[in-house]
Amino acid sequence: MSDQTILLIDGYSLTTQELYNLSFGGVELQLSEDAVERVKNGRAVVDKIVESGEVVYGINTGFGLFSNVTVAPDKLEELQVNLIRSHSSGVGEPLTMARTRMLLALRINVLAKGHSGISLLNIEKMIKAFNASCLPCVPQKGTVGASGDLAPLSHLALGLIGEGKMWNPKTKKLGEAAEILKENGLSAIVLGAKEGLAMINGTQLIASLGAESIERSSNVAKCADVACALTLEVLCGTVRAYHPLIHKVRPHVGQQVVAHRIRTLLQPSNPSELFNSHRYIGKVQDAYSLRCAPQVHGIACDTVEFVRGLMTTELNSATDNPMVFTAEQVKNEVPFGFDLPMGDEGKKAAGRASPPTVDDSGSSLDKPADASDVTDLDAAKKEIAALRKTVYQQNAKKNWGFFKKNSDLQLETDSGVIMSGGNFHGEYPAKAMDYLAIGIHELAAISERRIERLVNPSLSALPAFLVQDGGFNSGFMIAHCTAAALVSENKVLTHPSSVDSISTSAAKEDHVSMGGFASRKCLEVVDHVETVVAIEILAACQALEFHRPLKTTAGLEKVYELVRSEVKSWDRDRMMSPDIEAVKAMVKDGRIWSAVESFLEEA
Repeated sequence: MSDQTILLIDGYSLTTQELYNLSFGGVELQLSEDAVERVKNGRAVVDKIVESGEVVYGINTGFGLFSNVTVAPDKLEELQVNLIRSHSSGVGEPLTMARTRMLLALRINVLAKGHSGISLLNIEKMIKAFNASCLPCVPQKGTVGASGDLAPLSHLALGLIGEGKMWNPKTKKLGEAAEILKENGLSAIVLGAKEGLAMINGTQLIASLGAESIERSSNVAKCADVACALTLEVLCGTVRAYHPLIHKVRPHVGQQVVAHRIRTLLQPSNPSELFNSHRYIGKVQDAYSLRCAPQVHGIACDTVEFVRGLMTTELNSATDNPMVFTAEQVKNEVPFGFDLPMGDEGKKAAGRASPPTVDDSGSSLDKPADASDVTDLDAAKKEIAALRKTVYQQNAKKNWGFFKKNSDLQLETDSGVIMSGGNFHGEYPAKAMDYLAIGIHELAAISERRIERLVNPSLSALPAFLVQDGGFNSGFMIAHCTAAALVSENKVLTHPSSVDSISTSAAKEDHVSMGGFASRKCLEVVDHVETVVAIEILAACQALEFHRPLKTTAGLEKVYELVRSEVKSWDRDRMMSPDIEAVKAMVKDGRIWSAVESFLEEA
């Protein structure tokens, strides 16, 4: 292990920030001791079932519509390789190395929970590939978000078994996976029973791209507050609408946070020279895009935090199918399909209660229970626990081979359970990504309105398009058009993809989430928001030039200095795209927020 930072992977505690940070490299993964034991125990369940010869979905059967096809023991490894090859059907541009790094790390985290049945040897090979930045080529398109992100995860697995393409960590170019693994001293994964399925069934494309969207959204939301404060200042507005009393009576968390930020940036202790030059005399109230920022920016902030909470759960969830549970994990659970004792007690427990006792007149002698009477509650709990234990012990001795026909459940008495379910369905993260796109888009929508106020002389009392010699120079005329174009594109991109579904796999998979598209377009929405906010900051800094030599507050002067360190003021027209990209980079990498953060902490 090198001297790089180590992130311990345990399957339970990965955050969106940690996952996004992994995209930049410089961090190595290591399994926690608990995860090592869980992986070993999960694999033991699979190995026992293989030894028993029982038919269990995903281990010795086909997949999807072919789940009723049994595969011979000597073909099990080939079955898993065939699965990876056939499911590697993605198209489009490949994920960047940074995003592939997140995808691989997240899949490792899910496998570390021990519910997928992968061997410790193979998960360790995945970790070594991650640490060496030997990252498979993963096309972006081809997932419908149920059964998980099958196509992208199959391409991820394909490179790790030494087939397909892989990013060369030295040249950053694509090459043959087998060659790149060999050049970096790594061996390809050799798949055992169920291991191919274990590597590809889950929501990790949706969730990994989602983690990036969340962290970038969180950052741009803070930068939007900075942009708003600077615009309000140069348009000679007031912080009156940001008074704490107003926001305490509508106490949404995000609204109060935004109001505090903007108020503190504009009047940390005393008003700025610029504000004192006009004192808001002769005005009554500002336009909505200036006055209602806490209410609009606030819900964007709250949306980010809501989605972060949901996605954190998803990052640390087992999303495989079928799922593996050890005997220890299920020992206190009653297995499905058990045989109950015969007689009235058995019938009642099975939901087939005996007819009520009646007297000669036909009236019931069975009085309803008094819900307030809990005197026998402890005794009832003990009786239930004893019954559960008895039922489990009785049925643990049975041959559960017949169960495959009814529920795809297989129990080995000394190992555990393999059970089919639907945790791979991407509806949760898909809906979250659609919601985030809608919420974060509004930052661009209101920012574009403020840009309009900056460049329109009838609204700003500043030179048209923020440039001298208007007509000879066009200034920010088309920069505003760019912002307007991106906002309009977002209006289409924020249409939820997760409201759509399409049947696949011969109607076996008849409802899907479209979560992969939800995540990809959410990232595009976030990118547009970053650009629009950058244009607003550029325009506000240019507007400040027309108020000189007056100064704004110390925090906002730091933002101005940062922007001017790379982008000079406009005294005549020049190509503006590089300037927009420069400030967008400052927004995206956190420099804009860092410029003011200390001033907010002091408040």
